[in-house]
Amino acid sequence: MAPLLLLLPALLQLAVAKALPLSCRNVTCGDHVVQYPFSLNSSASDCGYPGLDLLCEDNTTLILPVKSHRYRVFNIDYDTHTVAVSDADIDDGEHAGGCPRLHANLSIDTTSSWLQLTQSDSNVTFLYNCKKNISLYSAVELVGCREQDGELRTYVLPDGVTTGAEAYEYECEEVVVAPVLDQHKRMIVGAPGGPPPPVDNGSFGVVLQGGFELMYSRNSSHQCGTCERSGGWCGYGRNEETHGGREFTCFCDGGPAAERCGTCAPSTSMTFR
Repeated sequence: MAPLLLLLPALLQLAVAKALPLSCRNVTCGDHVVQYPFSLNSSASDCGYPGLDLLCEDNTTLILPVKSHRYRVFNIDYDTHTVAVSDADIDDGEHAGGCPRLHANLSIDTTSSWLQLTQSDSNVTFLYNCKKNISLYSAVELVGCREQDGELRTYVLPDGVTTGAEAYEYECEEVVVAPVLDQHKRMIVGAPGGPPPPVDNGSFGVVLQGGFELMYSRNSSHQCGTCERSGGWCGYGRNEETHGGREFTCFCDGGPAAERCGTCAPSTSMTFR
């Protein structure tokens, strides 16, 4: 009897492990713990919100892909539902010589995305390789970005204001609007209405490296709490009746449930990978 008692905890852990999809267990990437509503390295994950699948590069760097562009994750605060990120182009060294080179605007659908910018964020606008000098009062030229013997110049608009027409008016190659933390931007551009402090070429690269914040949706937090208090694990299953749409699911040692462990499981049309 004693050997059987010793085996019981291990058998229970094995039952729970089999009930949970691999992507739903706490996993790590470097110093980061990845848990619900995020998943790691799985494009077909059942754990976490759609679009919150993270990548782990070199077992150290956590990456959030947003429409094929890469953002490095500094920190995930599961209490405040915020994610601190920065554009991976800057982290990969594309700011040599004081020229912070970005290649993509952050594209977030504010009506459907699980991610949104926070009130801590602000914008700066980069106008790359312009043939005409920009005379806007707020424009700062990044001398380290000059190309073709100075004929092509790059500017930054610290106030982030742009209509997109500037690219045509000043014959610029590209315009990129970048979110940054407002407190970092104020350190180099000053408070609104006040005199701007001295700006050097490296300042905006440092601000971009400081990143910005995203907040992820709390839509299912109450469901997750109910599930976890019942001994389950939160995730999403695919409902074949809705053509593969994802529905909140509580994973339990006895199988998936709709809301909490001890209740009826979802219909057999729910599938889990």
